[in-house]
Amino acid sequence: MRSGAALVATVLLAPGCASTVQKSEESAPASVGPGTGKTVVLELTGSATSTDSKDWGDFKDLWRDPCAHEAALAGDSFVMQDREPVPMGAEGTHVTVDVADYRYVSTGARVMLGVMTGNAYINAHVTFSDLKSGAVRATKTYDTTSSAWGGVFSGMTTKQVTAMCHEIFVDLAK
Repeated sequence: MRSGAALVATVLLAPGCASTVQKSEESAPASVGPGTGKTVVLELTGSATSTDSKDWGDFKDLWRDPCAHEAALAGDSFVMQDREPVPMGAEGTHVTVDVADYRYVSTGARVMLGVMTGNAYINAHVTFSDLKSGAVRATKTYDTTSSAWGGVFSGMTTKQVTAMCHEIFVDLAK
């Protein structure tokens, strides 16, 4: 009987575990081909609302590791930069993530305060440009949100950034 209750609890709580990214299909895929060994340069920018947030630095720091991990899985090299895109003359893609708005919810806040922390979300416009020429290959919007009602299993900002990095590299590999 105990295992039945555990199964029901797992089924009820599982939907809040994963972060789902909704993407637009505004333009063609940003294909560089799978396992290309090319360079992916990520630049994180944002609206004044985003970049003036007290936690913008913490939010930016969340992107480096999951994107580097996704690049390694794809066989690409990864660089994160903090400046305007500049054609580098190298094979690869410059990815500009322009964050229109976000709400940062840390794992600690979610664990300590649960539902009271509110919903985490990210609304971003992503531009894929050729690293050699600077020509735009594709643009898409990527949005993710969580529901605080998922409690400690709800997608915090860390999970949402990881999911976005994954989806960006999925689009690069098409």
